[in-house]
Amino acid sequence: MRKMVLGIAALAITVFGSIPVAANTTSGRTDLSLYVANDPVYTVTVPETVQLSATENTQVPITASDVKDIPAGQKISVTLDHGNGTFGRLYLEGTNEETGKEYLMTLDVKGTDGEFKSGALEKQIKGMELASFTKDGTMNYELRPVALDYPGSTNDNLTIQKGVHYSGYVTYGIGLKDIAE
Repeated sequence: MRKMVLGIAALAITVFGSIPVAANTTSGRTDLSLYVANDPVYTVTVPETVQLSATENTQVPITASDVKDIPAGQKISVTLDHGNGTFGRLYLEGTNEETGKEYLMTLDVKGTDGEFKSGALEKQIKGMELASFTKDGTMNYELRPVALDYPGSTNDNLTIQKGVHYSGYVTYGIGLKDIAE
């Protein structure tokens, strides 16, 4: 009988090890809870079209609205997913309607890291963060034609050609990301 009482006591210590139970107590209690956080909700708006300046940097606004339930330690991150150029670079392409000559103009991009990048090797633009939000707001990223880096150049693709309508596009990546990244 003594072995049985010791066995029951050992079982009670194993089962109720984290709950202090007095020797004369016949019951114990564990409080239970369950909480599932709401899914994050937000709307990100990017401009449908942007008219670039030929003489200065162009501010491109991105807006986050209706931001709710963003998990602690995370942010909404808007990245440059892809530009229309080779390897995701961002080009403007155009043709002179009078001569038929084609032109290509690379764009520099400045996002949240504060440095202009063009897509060449160490300065990749693909995946760069353009804006980030933890609440409602508007943030600008900047675009500028590489031609502004080479004033007085005689290279046709390093000067903005008059009479040429240049065009290109940007696709964005939008999602939650850890703030520390």
